[in-house]
Amino acid sequence: MASISRRAFLQLGAGGALALSLRRLTWAESLAAAAAPAPTYRGWEDVYRAQWRWDKIACGTHTSANCIAACAWNLYVRDGIVWREEQSAPYAASNATVPDWNPRGCQKGASCADLLLGPTRLRYPIKRVGPRGSGQWQRITWDEALGEIAGVLVDTLVRRGGGGAVCELGGNFDFGCTLASTLRFFRQIGVPITDPTAHTGDLSVGAVITIGAGFTGGSSDDWFRSKYIVCWSFNPAVTRIPDAHFLSEARYRGAQVVTIAPDYNQTAIHGDLWISPHVGTDAALALSACQVILEENRHNPDYIREQTDLPLLVRDDTRRYLRESDVVKGGSDSVFAVWDEAARRLVWAPGSMGSSQRTIALPGGMRPALEMRGDVQLASGERVAVRTVFSLLRERLQTFRPEAAERITGVSAEVIRRFARDFAQAPAALIIIGYGINKHYHGDLNQRAQLLMASLTGNIGKPGSGWHSGGWIDLEGLGLVGGRDRLGMLPLIWLGARAYMSPEEVKAEFLSGYISSTLFHTVHAGLGEYRLAREHGDPSLPRPAQAYLDEALAQGHFPIGVPPGGASPEVIISICGNVLRHSRMGQRVRETLFASARLVVDIGFRMSETARYADIVLPAAGWYEKMGLKYVVGLVPYITLADRATAPAGESKPEWEIYSLLAQQVAAEAKKRGVSETMSFRGQPCDLAALGERYSDDGRFGPKDEEGVLEYILSMSGASKGIALDDLRRAGGAIRVKSLGPDSPTSNFFCDYRPDEPIAPLRDFVEKRRPYPTLTGRQQFYIDHPWFLELGEELPTFKQPPAAGGDHPFFLTSGHTRWSIHSMWRDHPMMLRLQRGEPVVFLNEREARERGIADHDRVRVWNDLNEFVARAVLTGTIHPGQVHLYHAWEPFQYAGQKSHQFLIPSPIKPTQLVGDYGHLRWSFAFYEPNAVDRDTRVNIAKA
Repeated sequence: MASISRRAFLQLGAGGALALSLRRLTWAESLAAAAAPAPTYRGWEDVYRAQWRWDKIACGTHTSANCIAACAWNLYVRDGIVWREEQSAPYAASNATVPDWNPRGCQKGASCADLLLGPTRLRYPIKRVGPRGSGQWQRITWDEALGEIAGVLVDTLVRRGGGGAVCELGGNFDFGCTLASTLRFFRQIGVPITDPTAHTGDLSVGAVITIGAGFTGGSSDDWFRSKYIVCWSFNPAVTRIPDAHFLSEARYRGAQVVTIAPDYNQTAIHGDLWISPHVGTDAALALSACQVILEENRHNPDYIREQTDLPLLVRDDTRRYLRESDVVKGGSDSVFAVWDEAARRLVWAPGSMGSSQRTIALPGGMRPALEMRGDVQLASGERVAVRTVFSLLRERLQTFRPEAAERITGVSAEVIRRFARDFAQAPAALIIIGYGINKHYHGDLNQRAQLLMASLTGNIGKPGSGWHSGGWIDLEGLGLVGGRDRLGMLPLIWLGARAYMSPEEVKAEFLSGYISSTLFHTVHAGLGEYRLAREHGDPSLPRPAQAYLDEALAQGHFPIGVPPGGASPEVIISICGNVLRHSRMGQRVRETLFASARLVVDIGFRMSETARYADIVLPAAGWYEKMGLKYVVGLVPYITLADRATAPAGESKPEWEIYSLLAQQVAAEAKKRGVSETMSFRGQPCDLAALGERYSDDGRFGPKDEEGVLEYILSMSGASKGIALDDLRRAGGAIRVKSLGPDSPTSNFFCDYRPDEPIAPLRDFVEKRRPYPTLTGRQQFYIDHPWFLELGEELPTFKQPPAAGGDHPFFLTSGHTRWSIHSMWRDHPMMLRLQRGEPVVFLNEREARERGIADHDRVRVWNDLNEFVARAVLTGTIHPGQVHLYHAWEPFQYAGQKSHQFLIPSPIKPTQLVGDYGHLRWSFAFYEPNAVDRDTRVNIAKA
């Protein structure tokens, strides 16, 4: 057979078998110009013979996919191409009593090499030459792209300061160079960065209210130690594929697995009990279970006395806690009273924010009463009636007896009682939530009720027990690279001294670059028109939602960059996300914020909805083409490396290099214009002329020095202490963390760490009697802030979901898809072949047929705001009155380019605007209004 080049051979094609063997080479034509010399193949036999020969095997993972699995892969590289991925197995069991984490991976990871070289991959800088969204682009050079961006940036910063621009940060970040470079660049030019957590609906607000920590959770091998596991709005068979085996292994050990979801999902199939409440009624189910637990004396009184606020006294006249300042002149308003039934007198509970005692341990002999009604004398001489939170709670729970809850939830009273009894009597009972429950308007009430159930039974703070949402293990080195100009030892010694003396001040400095994404878009992207409208929110609000927002912003509780009434940013730079896809009412963001911007830049590896409406698109290197660290999650407590397996496709560049070059261009432009200092959005000076030197730390890290940046991050972080890049390479790409890192808004473990034990969170509060980070120092179920009292939410309760989108008969519900990580695989041919290949909605089979809808018909879904068209999938696995859609389709994948997101008003809940109450204050990824969608109402008809 004559010798032919690879390019010519690929152009010939050779049938099905050949196509399968060459699937990794589908992009070779575009790469041929850069490959010199190209390998030659005599024919398909050569390809077949060489399929197990590699130039090298590299460590890989998917650093910026916003998938919290953190899986290590071996990447098999030949001729500059990743031909295939294979799961690595570097994960050892914590000890001999629990299973290990192997294997880790899913079908998305196994097809990533193909994704990174697919038809939507960005290879060159491009500039818009037609109207935004028209798809008319011109290829430009990097110098042209960065020069134009730098020119507009400098002009804007000179005229308006940092508030004239904004970084739209998404959730697809890593713990390496991608995030570090983004934080470093925008901090140094004084431009605000949006906190994506709440804007994607991922804040566990109810947990923040109750325990002062939203991101709390242990390692997934801790599930194995449970005897009763409740997957509540949690579908790990789809969304936590690498960890789902721990549930099956726990069942082999004798655990019961209960799934609570309105749909009979893929996890419910493998469980022991499926409980299916009506959409949005989870709080009523949990509160009814709590009522049974108390009525049948299945609660743990001693645990409740010490760990919770339920023994604290509340005044009848004001409905507020009885405080030391009420009784003692000059007393603290952050010290709270209990009635000691042993000493028969009023005493002050230890451990609150105002207490001098930094423990919640009860003094010897002290026994706070759970049931108490009486009166006390105030400092004024007046006597007022008081009672315990526990007695108020018991009274409220009487309205949620199982028979009453059955009418709300549709779950039979007998099933509720069985659920409550089984949970209470289990030696270790665990509730694991998915982030879907956060995306209900009353998701905070759902979580507060779940936590109450876990607390009454004494399960929080024990191995294999409690309430888990998931936490991250932070790397201090990342914060240093992102947050400090000077990274040498002397500046860091001074920083350490300041952090010791004034920890809150230093913490505030590191978080000062962020703004509330939810409220920024509400004010500056036209979303307030929908989010604050009475017809979409809670109809029982005594005041318009706008009034609460105005008060919160007037008091400065939430940073939003440009104040209300100011001009919106002129420059938008989007990275690590797809804001026009994930925003509820994204078309409104496009029509307002984007339309008024002078320049929109998107940095990413694929064409997306946000990139389509950008002016300049900068191609980022793919995950296998640059170095990085996967963000570290508690579920799998390992440092996971992404090595550079191949050269970046086309002219794409790693983000560290992009920002390095842009910093140099901005500095050059500033010098050319005679500009030195501009002002940040917070009013601090920024030296633009020296930006190149500041970004590189006077040459410490050059544009191509990703490896040096990663070594610095590893060396400066407690969790990776003593771990170098070569250690990770030798270990197969992942090494177990050395510690749990610092406490932070996203890292809420509150337990000791031992590498030979699973991680069980919140044990410090039970075993060391450490105060909880709440106002009362305890699990706090009673919130006496005026707005909570005004709305009747001082205690966990149930409220009907609002009719967001109008008075229509169907709930539009959603969940994370099995076939993509957000939108990144949504157009991938391999994944599309495993499903119907286009947007679909799941409908109750009987209900659909009554409306004349057959399987795979096109259906029109609409409400008062908009409409979209999708295929119908008829199923018996969901409730009547429910339209279920798995997320992340790009708007341009729908007929007419109208997404389901265009129907979702995402109303703001006023209690989530509180910012002046003990622990309820804004911080990055901590407390602000969640974007919500599960309450949206729609109608359907055959299209």
